[in-house]
Amino acid sequence: MQTNNPALQTDLPPGPPAPGRLKSLLVTLLCALGAGLVAALVSVVCMLILRLAAGIPTPVELFGDFVLKRMPAPVFVGMLIRFQPHPKTTPLGLTLLAMLALGTLLGLLYALLVRVKTPVNSARPGRREWLTMLALALLMSAVGIALFWTELRQNYLGLPVDWSRLLSALGLLLDFALYALVLGYCYRLLLPRERRVGADSTRQGRRALLARTGVTALGLGAAGGALGLVAGYLNEYASYDGAETFPTNGVTSPITPNSEHYVVTQNPIDPAPSLNAWRLEITGLVGTPATYTYEEFTALPSTSRAVTLECIANGVGGHLISTAIWQGVTFRSLLEKHGGTRPGAKYVAFYSVDGYTVSQPLDDVLEADALLAFRMNGEVLPMKHGYPLRVLIPGHYGEENPKWLTRIELTDHFVDGLYSDQGWYTGQLHTMTRIDRPFGRIRFQPTIEIGGIAFSGRRGIQRVEVSTDNGASWSDAQLAPPLSQDTWVLWTYQWHPAARGHYTLVARATDGTGQVQTSRWQSTVPNGGTGYPIIPMDLI
Repeated sequence: MQTNNPALQTDLPPGPPAPGRLKSLLVTLLCALGAGLVAALVSVVCMLILRLAAGIPTPVELFGDFVLKRMPAPVFVGMLIRFQPHPKTTPLGLTLLAMLALGTLLGLLYALLVRVKTPVNSARPGRREWLTMLALALLMSAVGIALFWTELRQNYLGLPVDWSRLLSALGLLLDFALYALVLGYCYRLLLPRERRVGADSTRQGRRALLARTGVTALGLGAAGGALGLVAGYLNEYASYDGAETFPTNGVTSPITPNSEHYVVTQNPIDPAPSLNAWRLEITGLVGTPATYTYEEFTALPSTSRAVTLECIANGVGGHLISTAIWQGVTFRSLLEKHGGTRPGAKYVAFYSVDGYTVSQPLDDVLEADALLAFRMNGEVLPMKHGYPLRVLIPGHYGEENPKWLTRIELTDHFVDGLYSDQGWYTGQLHTMTRIDRPFGRIRFQPTIEIGGIAFSGRRGIQRVEVSTDNGASWSDAQLAPPLSQDTWVLWTYQWHPAARGHYTLVARATDGTGQVQTSRWQSTVPNGGTGYPIIPMDLI
């Protein structure tokens, strides 16, 4: 029953939307989501091309670096364990999928902002749409640059820090501008087209179909291109990460061949610096700042030194430790060449082309006689070991010996980096021993040689003791002369067992200051592993 009473009309609840309006709204939402997905896929293709061709980090990698720096070391290690056997690529893949989902949903926001009335009479965006696309591109770029400002200073082809930051920012702008442009055009092309009076309806329908087919083809092509580029990315994956150095028949070589030297990397794909782009910058509170090409730097007076590197993840009895002869320029001589330090210089920060940054007190770096190495065991520094230049700070864990060096900056403050931000230990490495032989079940002999390594950084090793009865009694081992103050010591002990049976071998070292290695077992996360190596064995 109808009424003309205004009061009664006001109290009536609103009726459901007309079927035509509901259908139009649903079509608009689907068009917005479709346009958002296609735009996101095209943007992914763009960012991967920039990454593989120009070394510009993708937003996915920038986001990963941003998050990892804010993740405590135990959480970080737990994440790596959780995502085994693909601890790096799986989180990146999930982040990429999340970015695609966000890009798709942003299509709804775009549709809400432009409020295009359907059906449309043109495939060309209007003024409001152009302004919205521009604002969206600029806003996303501004947010990305502000959020990832620290992370932007990386370039995998080796550009200097400032150029890397500029190029990375332009890469973000290009990614987001392309996304906004494709979003705006695809949204227009997908929307229902207004039928013009007097025009051939079949022809109009064909044009609308072709427009939507074009958007679909673009989306499928972008999806295929993205999959191909992702495959290309994964083909470069640094699968050697965590490679260990093992003894040969229980004997550790004093010098580790390059191919057997342990290696750890933070990157899914390591940098591949080009000498045409790479430069070493000496800047900050230094007397005379300078910039070197590779040829200029390697022409400086250099020295060779044997140095042992140990990863902080090297647990008791582990094999993430190796020794090589490194050739390079000492940090001290380079500093003297450029007029020493200016007042206020207390720290030195080392920047790598992949964004990795290490900061140490200046006095500690000078005391360690740090080396800027460009050759390893007589060969050009291998790419995975930091070509063209890496830092060696003897006495510190390997993570504080950054690879792919591009800038040295003297500062009055500590400079944050991934390693320090996660809360890893940054002091002098702990004294360690390792038993390399014998192990398992061996035949009884009157004399059995027990051997292994001991290491304490620049403190040196003055004594190694061995126990064959689980620490109840100790005997001195014989030490081989170390190759330098910065290397491990190889030791042996001639054991004369009394009878067959079960034994427990233990070893401990005393460093050059007289401090005995601690027996307290400690996990490697986040302060480095400690404790005695314990090897059960049977004489048969």
